Amino acid sequence: MSARVLGIDLAPRKLALVAFFALAALIVAQLPPPAGTPNAMTGLAIVAFTVALWATAALPALHSGAIFFALALATNIAPTIPLLSGFWSNAAALVFGGLMIGGAAERTGLGRYVARALMSGVATYPRFIAGVLIGSGALSFIVPTTMGRLAITLPILMAAAKEAGYAPGSRGYIGIILTAVAGNYLTSYAILPANLTNIIALGALEGMGVPTLQYGPYLLMCLPILGIVKGLLFWAAVCLLLPAPPPQVDAATEESPNALSPAARRLAVLLSVTVLLWMLDFVHHIKPGWIALAAGLVCLVPGLALARLEDAVDLNKLTSVFSLAAVLGVATVLTHSGAGTMIAQGLTQLVPASGATPVYGFMLITVAASVIATFATVVGAIAIVTPTLPAIEAASGLPMTAGIIAELTGLQALFFPFEAVPVMVGLMMGKVAAPATLRILILLAVTGLVIIAPLQIAWLKILGVMP
Repeated sequence: MSARVLGIDLAPRKLALVAFFALAALIVAQLPPPAGTPNAMTGLAIVAFTVALWATAALPALHSGAIFFALALATNIAPTIPLLSGFWSNAAALVFGGLMIGGAAERTGLGRYVARALMSGVATYPRFIAGVLIGSGALSFIVPTTMGRLAITLPILMAAAKEAGYAPGSRGYIGIILTAVAGNYLTSYAILPANLTNIIALGALEGMGVPTLQYGPYLLMCLPILGIVKGLLFWAAVCLLLPAPPPQVDAATEESPNALSPAARRLAVLLSVTVLLWMLDFVHHIKPGWIALAAGLVCLVPGLALARLEDAVDLNKLTSVFSLAAVLGVATVLTHSGAGTMIAQGLTQLVPASGATPVYGFMLITVAASVIATFATVVGAIAIVTPTLPAIEAASGLPMTAGIIAELTGLQALFFPFEAVPVMVGLMMGKVAAPATLRILILLAVTGLVIIAPLQIAWLKILGVMP
């Protein structure tokens, strides 16, 4: 039997989870806050309750997000405008724009055309996954934004997956989309401009008076481990946990792709201009989401025959934006409630007064960044962890440069999709349910801490960056 809560049917196990999380949140909210942060425990309780619902899928993402906003607004835990800013954020614009581009790629046949070209010579599923991962990595050097790469590649890869016989929801389909989304995001930590997280973290460090890393030194320090080794681990995890039969290439697919229709050619020109604008973001400083939205709106222009309004506006897409806004609101609550400051103070206290080694400092930062991101999202974790780096440097002798690499090493250990906006957005665009990705993400997070982090330490020692 099931119970009806908030208009949805819940199994007894999920109902018990919701009740347990709610009770735990109430207890946390009643705990005495640290001096100077009167709202810290309330903010922590709201965030922990919401994250627990997301992590366990005890409620649909829409309902969990609605509860988050209701609690945050009712308690006045953060200013309304920053709290709700996710609804008109760069990420929300990318969702709408990307979905319109995807609809246009399907309607015009461009996605199918490119998919058939990509399928040529792909004989096995592991080779398919490797091709997606390598292609995403190569594109990271050209398009300096994860969300921009997703907007341009996901429609094509969704079509390619279907051409290969992998129906939506199948292990093959999930593996391809997850590789395009999470694989793209995680390996882009190795390339400075390819991931906004890198820019934010280094910017925070620069704000503390530490000179920022340049492109070349950063690439040398990060590409071998955070890029290549992480990519190999990702490939192995997908092939192991999401095995699938070889692509079903029929006779039509094996033939050369049919000629592009006039509408498909118009869309190809539009996408070329879009990619060029993404590549030149250092010139015009327009965020990638707004470029994607503009391209999507052009697709709707009468007479171009590229897309229809229903490609952008329906209940599922609006639900995605709502859930996305809730994820972005979590960092706002942590910041304004003082919960983030409280967590940072607790992290600093984990550093011994004496006797700490650089390796201890590196691992402390790495593990802390990974764990905190689980509750605070990646952006929130940067705001919490980065201010603690000077204290950890003083106690352990870990250079600040190595400290920021340690922080990024921890952030790539991603346990849940909601921790990183690009991953959550990409899965929404690719129509992959978050629970279907958890086994792989958790495995990769664990290997990121027990394999990637020690290898990164060894590599920094070889380079002389870390004593």
